[in-house]
Amino acid sequence: MHQTEHICDSTSRSKTRMTSQAWVADKARDIMKKEPTIGAGKMLRTLQEEHNVILSYPTVWKGKQRAGNSLYGSWEESFRVLYNYKAEIELRSPGSIVEIDTSKVGDEVHFSKLFIAFKPCIDGFLNGCRPYINIDSTHLNGKWNGQLAVVTSLDSHNWMFPVAYGFIESENGDNWAWFMNQVKEAIGNPPVLAICTDACKGLENAVKRSFLKLSSVSALGICGIIFRNIFMVMCLDGCGLLLGHIGRMNINITWRRCLRHLRKYILTLGTTIICYG
Repeated sequence: MHQTEHICDSTSRSKTRMTSQAWVADKARDIMKKEPTIGAGKMLRTLQEEHNVILSYPTVWKGKQRAGNSLYGSWEESFRVLYNYKAEIELRSPGSIVEIDTSKVGDEVHFSKLFIAFKPCIDGFLNGCRPYINIDSTHLNGKWNGQLAVVTSLDSHNWMFPVAYGFIESENGDNWAWFMNQVKEAIGNPPVLAICTDACKGLENAVKRSFLKLSSVSALGICGIIFRNIFMVMCLDGCGLLLGHIGRMNINITWRRCLRHLRKYILTLGTTIICYG
């Protein structure tokens, strides 16, 4: 009897040595070029459907790691080329500020912190934005579990404007002090400035040390407004606009009147404020 359908092991759906990590890496590269953030689970399903094979999750995960390393380089390599990245930014965008901080562990030098403020962002803030900055950070969930810290402002259309960003190991006094010193180096000493933050661990004191000493620059000086435990989007929408207005006040009576309105607004959110100036 003539058999038209192949039933041998070489063509059936089974786990074989053919579906090795190297095989997965080879097939995964084209997929990752189109979808760089694809997860291992989706990669597994895609390869099984396209190639009629059965794969194990660990094999796909490790093969995907290999493919990612061949396309984008490894984590270790990315840290090693940071100084090349710094040099390239400073070459292509003169006036940008890129600071890298390292720590020594035994005989090894480890990456610790990074700060980047591009020159167009610095100029855009100083020449076209309200005298207001917001500082916050978020956790990173990748292999390097640090914090992504950002500084934003509001432009004349009340749209969020990026000023600077960086990476720190964790939220503590030393890391925030380092970051805020870089912020001050980037934006200099504006005649007036409103600072808004949720006062996360160590940040409040870092803001005080970096900017409070400038309060004698003018009649108003630095108006640093530090918000505690604000979890509402309306902070930037409502308070941000009011802070930008307060930052432009150079008459003490007007500033105090605006500040009273701000306190009332904050009370409706159940938060507290600390003011300097």
